[in-house]
Amino acid sequence: MAQGSTRRRDFLKVAGCAALTIRGANDRVNVAFIGAGRMGAKNIGYATRVPGFEIVAVCDVRQPALTDFRKILADPSIDAVCISMPDHSNACMTVEACQAGKDVYVETPAFVHVEEGVKMVEAARQYKRVVQAGTVERSGASVRNAREMVKSGALGEVRFCRAFEAATTDGGVHLMDIVQFVFDEAMPVSITAQGSTPDTMLATFRYPGFIASYERRAGNEHGTAFHGTKATLVVNRAADTHVAHWKNFLECIRTRAKPASEIETCVRSTATCVLADIAMRRGVTLDWRSNDDEMVPFMRRLAGLVDAGERAKPYGEVGREVLAG
Repeated sequence: MAQGSTRRRDFLKVAGCAALTIRGANDRVNVAFIGAGRMGAKNIGYATRVPGFEIVAVCDVRQPALTDFRKILADPSIDAVCISMPDHSNACMTVEACQAGKDVYVETPAFVHVEEGVKMVEAARQYKRVVQAGTVERSGASVRNAREMVKSGALGEVRFCRAFEAATTDGGVHLMDIVQFVFDEAMPVSITAQGSTPDTMLATFRYPGFIASYERRAGNEHGTAFHGTKATLVVNRAADTHVAHWKNFLECIRTRAKPASEIETCVRSTATCVLADIAMRRGVTLDWRSNDDEMVPFMRRLAGLVDAGERAKPYGEVGREVLAG
């Protein structure tokens, strides 16, 4: 433990000193890193492999001398920020960064409370920011190929999907995001879950047209399986997608196009997993078509579900309704 802490401190010292003195050319995007722990340090490494990014600042909660994040947001020379903070900090920092005119790369899970996710989407829209979430699988060829295979009918009719391994509101977001990406950002109409903790559980999600399950247990392999009437396809989380994801982020900063993991998609996938945790802890089935639970009216509006869960309207409209309500 002591050795790891020392290495982290040494890294932060080097990164901080270098970052605070470097300024890029006009054609480069100045990016600052808020949080330099495990994923923050990795993201710094990925960004350095993408020509066009210039790392100009690094700050970390356990290293206050390395720039207060509010100073980063107030610096007009900084174009974008990467937020790799504890789960409860991601949403508020993303909203503040958007308000400050920064484009954002935010790690998963995007939030802890579902209401925060709606505000992240609204901030990105209102301030016209590019907000890329860390669901990096969307930049991987294997997941894109899986999507095409399912859509082409090569597997037959897919009525059941299975995601397995990973902590439900972290790695589980990545696995369930693959399901929702393949099925055009579908969201479940009901969720139930059993288990002793969020790390030992089985959750079932009913989507319009298919069922999905998520399981977490010690020693399990990880992946997302699509079971069709002709064949089954299992997709693993590829290890080579992070740099491609950062390249996509840079391209979208320059072109103002929607990134591969635009924040709305990650909000949907994170909400799916957060709600599974809530269903397990409360020992209930969350069903958007029911009026017996105080959460349902809010969640029905969040998902944009109408007509008994068979049709959805654009998420942006739903976000405005929720914030107005």
